[in-house]
Amino acid sequence: MLTSVRLLRSHLLERVQRGEHLILYGPRGSGKSRLVGQLQELLSKADTPCGVSPATSRLNDITRALELAYPQAAGTARTRRGMRSRLWLAADERRGALLLDHVSALSTAMLGFLRRLRGGVAGVLLVVDFDIERDRRHVRALHVGMLSVRMPRTDARALRQLLRSACTDTRVTLDGPVQAQIVRAARGRPGWINRCAALITQGRYWRDDRLLVNVLCTDTEISLRQGPPGTLVSGARHASGAYRITSTAQ
Repeated sequence: MLTSVRLLRSHLLERVQRGEHLILYGPRGSGKSRLVGQLQELLSKADTPCGVSPATSRLNDITRALELAYPQAAGTARTRRGMRSRLWLAADERRGALLLDHVSALSTAMLGFLRRLRGGVAGVLLVVDFDIERDRRHVRALHVGMLSVRMPRTDARALRQLLRSACTDTRVTLDGPVQAQIVRAARGRPGWINRCAALITQGRYWRDDRLLVNVLCTDTEISLRQGPPGTLVSGARHASGAYRITSTAQ
């Protein structure tokens, strides 16, 4: 298991550039989308064609990401199927990478097209929001055949520094015990700290100049879970042919 974001970033970059397909998983707020942005920047600097899908639930989302990677390849294709064929040929001639964030469904058509991109045609990173071993088994049940990598937790010291910086920006003063309580509630997630810092200035979390820490932490968790779709991969296949991703978090 890779224990630092820096090592994970290097690991993912190397494997995606080789044309491998991987799954990056972890809870919401753990920094996965930020990592996707960093990978996109590094791939661009390496002159590797790269397309990003900020939310992925349909085959067309993958197609749009490929269009971003190969903007000249789509040409005047009359159908989406024809466009995908042209994009596949472009990737076959010059290997690229797809970063598919917030994956919330994997249809049979999506899985079939991703398989066409294997064998060095294009590297693919699927980013999914879940955290427990039981849900990893759901991914395996889809027969995706990809290596799963967990997003590492950010250590408490870095989270405290992030919280202090955010509080300085918003002119909020927190004593040591309150900071420690907030950092514990974050459970290694920098995105959770950022969401908490965005809420902390609201008057409803303050009473007689005292912060209602438990209320703030609860609302931060709720707010984070109500973010973009893409939580836990379910093994249930719907009539549409898509394997839906639904939250089972308690």
